[in-house]
Amino acid sequence: MDKEIYDCIVIGAGPAGLSAALFLARYRRRTLTFHHNSPRNLYSHGVHGFLGHDGIEPQELLARGRDEVAKYGGLVVEACVTKVERRGEELFRVSTGDGDKKTTEHSFDARKILLATGLRDLTPDCPGFTDFYGVTVHHCPDCDGYEVADKRVAVLGRGADAVGFTLGLLTWTEKLTILTNGEEGNITDEHRAKLARFNIPVTTGRVARLEGDAERKCIERVCFENDETLECDALFFNLGVKMSGDLHGMLGCRLDEECGLILVDDEQQTSVRGVYAAGDITPRSQLAIVAAAEGAMAAIHIHKSLMPEDCRI
Repeated sequence: MDKEIYDCIVIGAGPAGLSAALFLARYRRRTLTFHHNSPRNLYSHGVHGFLGHDGIEPQELLARGRDEVAKYGGLVVEACVTKVERRGEELFRVSTGDGDKKTTEHSFDARKILLATGLRDLTPDCPGFTDFYGVTVHHCPDCDGYEVADKRVAVLGRGADAVGFTLGLLTWTEKLTILTNGEEGNITDEHRAKLARFNIPVTTGRVARLEGDAERKCIERVCFENDETLECDALFFNLGVKMSGDLHGMLGCRLDEECGLILVDDEQQTSVRGVYAAGDITPRSQLAIVAAAEGAMAAIHIHKSLMPEDCRI
């Protein structure tokens, strides 16, 4: 076991985790950051709306971030965190390893914990999806809506969530079609009437595959099991998300009742004293630049919480 006690262990090295690690390193805090090298936007062609880095490839943004953290003395280690537990009033223990006998398990102690593990999107289970994902198939209108302006867009989803998601895309295009893939969910007559006012049809057939120019990653049509097709230039899917792992559950962090994500206060602290959370796992906008801002705010408050009492007013 590594017996050094870190000021903070950051779990997750996306924009939130790395932003926090950067600020903590600049505060000269002993910080260890773990990453598992599987960011949510791994397949995206670019990060949009990130001031000064608009369009940068996700992997390049994260690589730059890791280098910047290291420049200030922060440690970023690739490892899978499997367990987090409280070991005392002001002490947490983090364990790494995947349970495989070939993998050596290690434990690390810290005074504070920052959870920045992100989310995983539930993706369509149909042939062709990975051929276009990240370039003409997307999950986030805030990130990629501008790129589909005035184009023909299909939206794969179900229920009222899909209706609201699709109406939001009217910001960029009026050429919209909802695909329920045989599962309409709780779409009501009122929803249908609203969609009709904007000439947005609802197609209920089951999707068989996506087709297009795989080399250029350009989707061209959706093919259904009944042999019908829908020509389109882009597709968004809205099938839900799940949190990456259950570290928050191990620590006993409360979840927001409405969205099921980790509840935090204005200082990014969870319901568990000494445990903070930032990024997509909190109930705010799921943008890279927002995640980075939350990570920075968490770091500021973690640093302040670690200051000796006689240094505070």
